[in-house]
Amino acid sequence: MDIFKFSNIRKIGLLLGLLFSTNSFASMIVDVVYQDQALSGIGNSISYQHDITDDGFTFGTATSANLAIEVNNLNIWETLLFQIDEFDFDSGAITLGSGYLGDLEINALAALNSDGLLDVIVYAGFFTSVSVGNSTLTVQVPEPSTILILGLAIIGLSLGRQRKL
Repeated sequence: MDIFKFSNIRKIGLLLGLLFSTNSFASMIVDVVYQDQALSGIGNSISYQHDITDDGFTFGTATSANLAIEVNNLNIWETLLFQIDEFDFDSGAITLGSGYLGDLEINALAALNSDGLLDVIVYAGFFTSVSVGNSTLTVQVPEPSTILILGLAIIGLSLGRQRKL
């Protein structure tokens, strides 16, 4: 087969190496929204937004993200609903007696990549009286130099292919 020629294996290895290198040279953007708001009673909510556009974020470059929301004075029987972006349970959860800590899934990560904004709403359940603390969004993005190196490598591969044709 043509794919098993040494030159093709070398190109495939180079391409895989470049793809893996984009993950190894990643940086973090950390956005903290300082809360300290009381939340009590069913139907009450707190809403806020994480904005990472002012932290040097390039749209479409977030590879993964993690959100941590502190909740104080939450007892085991008190419930909270954490809505991350849209109400689709892609990201977010209903918790009993704890705050929120989770990775952003596909829909929320796509929304973050589209405009650099992440909407968060915390809803109180029955007999809930808590204080919502800080909300920390940690986003992993590739270094700009890594994107440049990857782009140059792709251009080099395409020029090498054109020369052979």
